[in-house]
Formats: sequence, C-alpha cells, structure tokens
Amino acid sequence: MGGNRKARIGALIAAFGVLGLTTGAASLLMRLDRNRVGERLASDAQAAGLRAADGVRTLIGSLEVQVQNGTSNPRLVAALDANVDQETLRDLLLTEPWWEPFRRAVDGYALYSDETTAVVTSHLPASFDARAQVHDARQAHHPSSGLLQAAGQVLAVASAPVALTGRSDWPVLVAAKVLDVGLLSGMAERAGASVAISDGRRLLVAATTGPSGGADDLSALKQGLDLPAPGVSSSSGGTVAALPLSDGLRILVAVAATTSEPNGMPLPPAVLAILAIGLVLSIGIFVLLARRAPEEPGEPAVNVEVEVEGTAVAALTVIGRYTLVDRIGQGGMAEIYSAVTTGEGSFRRPVVIKRLRPELTVDPNAIAQFCDEANLLSAFHHPNIVAVHDFGRWQNQFFLAEEYVPGRDLGQLIGRRFERDQRPPPIEVIAFVAYEILKALDYAHTLQSEQGRPLGIVHRDISPENIMVSARGDVKLLDFGVGKANEGRAAKTEMGVVKGNVTYMAPEQARGLQVDARADLYSLALVIYGCCTGQPLYTGDTTYGLLMKAGVGPGPEERAAIEQLPRPFDAMVQRATAPRLEDRYGSAREMAADLEPWARHGATPTGALVTDLYGPELKEEAHRLANFAVDGPPETLAHLSSR
Repeated sequence: MGGNRKARIGALIAAFGVLGLTTGAASLLMRLDRNRVGERLASDAQAAGLRAADGVRTLIGSLEVQVQNGTSNPRLVAALDANVDQETLRDLLLTEPWWEPFRRAVDGYALYSDETTAVVTSHLPASFDARAQVHDARQAHHPSSGLLQAAGQVLAVASAPVALTGRSDWPVLVAAKVLDVGLLSGMAERAGASVAISDGRRLLVAATTGPSGGADDLSALKQGLDLPAPGVSSSSGGTVAALPLSDGLRILVAVAATTSEPNGMPLPPAVLAILAIGLVLSIGIFVLLARRAPEEPGEPAVNVEVEVEGTAVAALTVIGRYTLVDRIGQGGMAEIYSAVTTGEGSFRRPVVIKRLRPELTVDPNAIAQFCDEANLLSAFHHPNIVAVHDFGRWQNQFFLAEEYVPGRDLGQLIGRRFERDQRPPPIEVIAFVAYEILKALDYAHTLQSEQGRPLGIVHRDISPENIMVSARGDVKLLDFGVGKANEGRAAKTEMGVVKGNVTYMAPEQARGLQVDARADLYSLALVIYGCCTGQPLYTGDTTYGLLMKAGVGPGPEERAAIEQLPRPFDAMVQRATAPRLEDRYGSAREMAADLEPWARHGATPTGALVTDLYGPELKEEAHRLANFAVDGPPETLAHLSSR
C-alpha cells in the first residue's frame, strides 16, 4: 500500500508538472498573440489614417481643378477684361446660366479684387477668411488650397488667380466645399475605419462605421484628441491613429478590436487548445503512473510532442464577381484595375474594372456622369470601341467591367518610340491607327435611337491616352466619360462648361460652346500631329495658358509646323483644324477616305511595333492574368488600394 501511495503521489506531481508547463506555454503564447495583434491593429490604424488623409487631399485637389476651370471660363475672363462694374459682376456670377455649373459644384465661392476685398461672395460663412490663400495665389500666380475652419465647419478651400492680358493685378477666385458627415462617410468607408477631423481640442466632424451608431468608435476617437500627430494609441476598445492635415487640423481614425481578437474574447483558440491538451496529458499521465508498481522503475518514460500548425490563406480582392489583379491607372473620377472573372468548368476571362472613386459616391453629379458613360457604352457594338461587359453597384461602389485589350495606349506607345528610337512610328502605322479611330467615330457620330433619331454623340476627349493599341494590331477607342448626346443626362452640358483634355481641344470646345462631330475630328488631327512629332501642337506652363491657345487655334507658328508633317498628314491636319467649321471635314467617313490608301496595310506593322516596344511586359501580364489564383476568401477593396 505504501508503494502504491507513493506512486499516486508521484503521478499527481508529474501531472501537475505537465499541467503547469502547458499553462505557462499557453500564457506565453497569449502574451505573444496579444502583442502581435496590437502591432497589427496599430499598423491597420496607420494605414487607415493614410487612406483617410488621401481622401481629404483628393477632395481638395478636385476642388482646385474646379476653381482653375472656373478661372478659365471665357465669359468671366471677358467680363473682367472689360472692367465691368462691381454690381454687374455680382449679377453675372449670381444669376447667369453660364456660371450655374460652378455654383452647383461648390458650396460657396468668392471673387477677390485684391487680397482683402471680395467683390462677390455667395453662401460663405460670415467668419470665412481666405486672405492668406488669396495672398499666396496672387503672389505665386498659382492655385493655393487647404482646409479652413469657419462657423464650426471644416471647409476645403481652393483659390486661383484669373489671368488677364496686360494686367498684373489679377483677381482671385475662391471656392469652398463643406467637409460634412456625408463626405467623411465616403472617406471612412474607403479607409475601413471610423474617421474624424479634429483641431486637437474637439471633434469637428466625425463619421463612424461601427454598430449601433458607432458609439464605441466615437468614444475611441475622442480619446485620441490628446494624441500627437502623427501618433497611435491603443486601448481595450481599439486603436486610434492621428495624422496632421493643414491649418492646425488633424485626422483621427479608430480601428476597433473585433471579437476574433484576443481583447475580444477570454482566451484565443490556440491557447484553449494548448490548455485542453495539457489537461488531457495531465490526466493521462496521472492514470498511467498511478497504475505502475513502484518495483517497475525500468519502464521507459512516455514522451508527448504537441505541434501546432498554421495555414496561410491568400486573401484576394474582389468587386462583385470579378477578382482584381493590379491597379493599372487612376484618373480624376475612377480607378482602373486589371481583373479576371471565372465561370463553370475552366471558363476564365480577363477584364478591366473601372471603379468610381469612393469619395465621389456621395456626389450626385459624379454618379450621373459615370452612369451616363455606362449607358453610352452599352449602346455601342463596334470592333473599334472598347466593349462594356457589365455595369453595377457593389457595396455602394459603382463599377464598369470593360473589354481587356492586351496592349498599351497610344500615348505610351509614342512616348517609348521617341525615347528609344528618337523617331516617329512608320507612316502606315500612324495612318492605320487614325483610320481605325475614324471608323469608331463614324459609328458613334451616326448612331441613332430605336425611334430613328440621331443621338448626336460626341466623344469630346479624343487623346492618345484614350486610344488602345494591341499586339495583334487592334485599335480601340475608350472612355466616353465626358461624351455628350442629344438624349439623356449626357445631353445636359451647359454653355461655358469645358470638358476634356485641353491639349487636344477644338477652339469651340475650349470656349465652352456647343460642339458637334467636327470637334472630335479636330482633336484626332492634333493626335496625329503628336504621333508625327512626339510632342503636342500646343505647349504651356499652365492649364489656363493651354486653354487660351486651344480657344484661338493654331497660329502662324503652329501652321508652319503642321506644313512640315509628312504626306498625307500635312494637308489632312490643316483641313481638320481649319478655323471655320465649314472648311473642315464634314464627317469621320470623309476624313477616313483620305487616309485609307495609306492605312491599307497598317495592321501588321502596328502589331509588330507594339510587340517590339512592349513584348516582354505584355507576356508577363498575360501570364499573370492566366495564372492568377481566384479561389480564396475575399477582402475589402480598400485593402488593395492601400498596398
């Protein structure tokens, strides 16, 4: 009996020893896991802060572009050149239809005659003070922008001088947009976290993403008021990051700990598993050793090895039924991604996803323009126009799924050709590309409604960046985002509104006048000039300067440069850019007829040039799209844009 008692005591001691070891291991693992999660939450909060700050900068940048466009309005410039009196100027900017688009695009604006005197103000708070920005814009002859506080609101503000010929006392146009909860909610959605703007003492505006109104997130954001910027702070409720903006303002983001984190449950699963294993081993050892007689000391000990394995699962980014592969471009309105979609069996198709930028999903005008582009493209069925496969809304994000063209845009093609070979592409290549685009324009310009009425479609943004050329020799026109038509919202382009790339604009378009198909032919002629010379016809240091040149059209120097182009482009560009509309080509088909003899055998050399300049890159892209894994759990789209 004594021996058995000693055996049980020894077994109990061994069992407690094993249980103590496993408990210690579990405790260590839990501390390590909590440290790891804390570091990840801090990193997530910093990344979310950067995305939110980028959203603010994008808003300010968009406002700056709107103000620059406003200062280029020909009617405003004409009124200021004519030195109209203050009352007349006020009446023009407050009531005239040609200024209505600008009035609707901003929340308030003012026109300063000098650094302290606003001759016109509209919908600005009484405490609004933009004198510092006006001073900077006048001194530098360049736009100035940032954030201001007024009447308890946070305002994005941009100012730009109105350049007047022969005068140095340029007036300054100032515009403001209120950074309200609606705009901040879009930024919070993109950041994947609750977001607030603070002056260091209080929250000026906040948008939460948590449940039940985000009360916990709001509390966490308030706890971040004392943080230095930049800085990060963690608590049991989550992690807050602070980043500086301008004018003493800062942006705060709060990332909450979810129930899957160690702070959200008593013990992590791995720790529970180790404790369970330790408990089972302890009981097993106690039972095993307690049964052994004391006179059996020669039996070998039992060694137990516990191994915990982890499986890394590649997370993918999806939008709807499309798996995004790479971000290949970004513009003022949309982000462009290469993507793949799959179906039954081995079906797989590469596509291009064009997604409306998240911060614009609260802008009705931007949504309307994006929908207009989708509606226009859905009516097109032509081999020289990029096809639209799908249009939808996913998690409050609007997107277009378009045909994937394995090639490069014409701007990239011409740039690399001149950079590498210091000469233009062969004449038959330039002629073929222009000829194929003219076929696309002839189709779009002559398209009719189901009732047989001409739709009157004008692209309005013919530029090298909107012409895709593939290694097979395919030429495709894309991006009808600023197109107009006789029917639908796309028809509602107000007089005085300038849309498109100013470098390739026809004079009537640059002046904000009504345009027809001949404006597209004018733009294509300027594209042809750039293909032959490697540079645009108009050059300038500012958008305003380019717009003024475009509004006048080619002068004597530009006409002389056009005359130096090789046949047949010299006469063709001269005619397409004639000052009088009636002297230009009347249709895309008429212009294409002059090009056809030169373009007849251009498909093969065009594809060969693309392959010569971009072959290895295109092969790598094709391989990546063909082999990109699409099985796995999705992550949010915000994660991709943070990489």
